[in-house]
Amino acid sequence: MAYKGSMKYFVLTSKGKYPFPQIINWSQAIDVRKLTRNEYRELPAFFLLNAKLGMDGVFPDVIEKPVLLFSRTAMEVTALYDSDIPFLFAALFDTEKGECASYYCPVLEEEDCLARQPSPGQREMILNREKMSGIPLFRVRTGVESATVIRMDLAESLLERGAVGLELKEVYLADDMDHPA
Repeated sequence: MAYKGSMKYFVLTSKGKYPFPQIINWSQAIDVRKLTRNEYRELPAFFLLNAKLGMDGVFPDVIEKPVLLFSRTAMEVTALYDSDIPFLFAALFDTEKGECASYYCPVLEEEDCLARQPSPGQREMILNREKMSGIPLFRVRTGVESATVIRMDLAESLLERGAVGLELKEVYLADDMDHPA
């Protein structure tokens, strides 16, 4: 079903002014290839991740790499917009500092709505509105990697609640007349 709405979409990243935890040995804790709607049930319901927080590090509300992780607040806000998103529980531990934080890993739909592959050096993403379903949070494959795309209303709700670590880059829809050539 084609998305008929007029909401803007953004690529969600977790780069910001805060020093984020460095997650180490994550590939031993979770098989990211199974973080799909079809295979996530084969994963454990929770997983533990080792992290190095650093001197001035904070546990943000959104961590995008190596897997998408949301704080409890971000998870609850997201669930208000899409109650069908399953979440896996993750605990981050910094054993050197003795600190930990709870996170939730959303298992997102992957939509095949990329209008065209970005050329090398191209910064903007262009999506095909006709192939979009209108869900508020999903993944788009951009070659070997994927990007997390968030609808404007969900992004605004997260920002209004003071979400730390959320950075947005606008996505253009192929039928929008104001997107760059």
